[in-house]
Amino acid sequence: MSPDAPASARGQPTIRDVAAAAGVSIGTVSRVAGGSARVAEQTRARVLSAMALVGYQPNAAARAMRTNKTKTIGFLMPDISNPVFSRVAVGAQSVLGPAGYTLFALSSNRSPVQEVEYLQAVRQRQMDGLIVTLADETASATTEELRRMRVPVVLLDRDVDIGADVVFSDHVIAMETIVSHLIALGHRRIGLVTASEKIRPGRERVRGFRGALAAAGLPVDDWLIRAARQSAEYGATETHDLLTGRDPPTAIIAAGSDIFYGAMKAVRLLRRDIPRELSFVGADDLLLSEVIGPPITVIDRDMVEVGREAGRLLLDRLNGVALPPRHIMLASSVVLRDSIAAPSHA
Repeated sequence: MSPDAPASARGQPTIRDVAAAAGVSIGTVSRVAGGSARVAEQTRARVLSAMALVGYQPNAAARAMRTNKTKTIGFLMPDISNPVFSRVAVGAQSVLGPAGYTLFALSSNRSPVQEVEYLQAVRQRQMDGLIVTLADETASATTEELRRMRVPVVLLDRDVDIGADVVFSDHVIAMETIVSHLIALGHRRIGLVTASEKIRPGRERVRGFRGALAAAGLPVDDWLIRAARQSAEYGATETHDLLTGRDPPTAIIAAGSDIFYGAMKAVRLLRRDIPRELSFVGADDLLLSEVIGPPITVIDRDMVEVGREAGRLLLDRLNGVALPPRHIMLASSVVLRDSIAAPSHA
């Protein structure tokens, strides 16, 4: 075979082939392959182009042995099918990817037992960091496993005392805003279906709901508050129960993306007209709220930005930033649409 044949034709391309193609030293190629920041961006681009040209791919296992880093990040979430978490992953990868890290999704199916198993796998596989949002903050075994982690951890919207950085979402103000708006329209029977109070979003949404009623001088009917789980099935069952009860609400807030979907199924099944017979508010799924007729008022969070913030916090720690645990609070907003109106009896 001709010595002028491309490296890929002569066999497995090597780091020497890349260096020759890029016109740099082997050491420079090694630094680029290892994700080092000590390389000029123009040089990095030339090396990466040369890698693609000769078909070279760094050996991840060998690199991990040399550097004691795998360049992998775990993202432990309760449900990979929930679009909230996929948007978080998009945001996190947009920050971590350019720094040479790969995000691995770990879905626990809302099982604390599975969460513990995945956390143990993160340690065994020597991942460099972890982004985590738990299915149940009260599961002590999960908390203890998190405390055993020897890599940076960023929590998403959970109150777990492990000394980690946290990205919080504000749920109280948005909930107070929409409940106050419904009260101003004349609603006095408002139903809330939300996540379990074993996690922060459920607790905070209930707190905002109760606070808005109290501020308006209205009594709280605990029967109207459903906060136990966060599946579509739960949203459908609880919404159906609320709407077929003896004194049903004139407005319902379905606070959660899966709950939103399930609650809307129940409303359609019962043929309730929105907003003439029922005012309806969803949450966490702006796309779904836009395509339903009529367009649905929704409590919205920028989950891509949540992921970006988590990625930035984690990258700081991976780069050796030493600070006390940082807590970032991101706002939620209320997007008013055609699904709410004054109750028909007002």
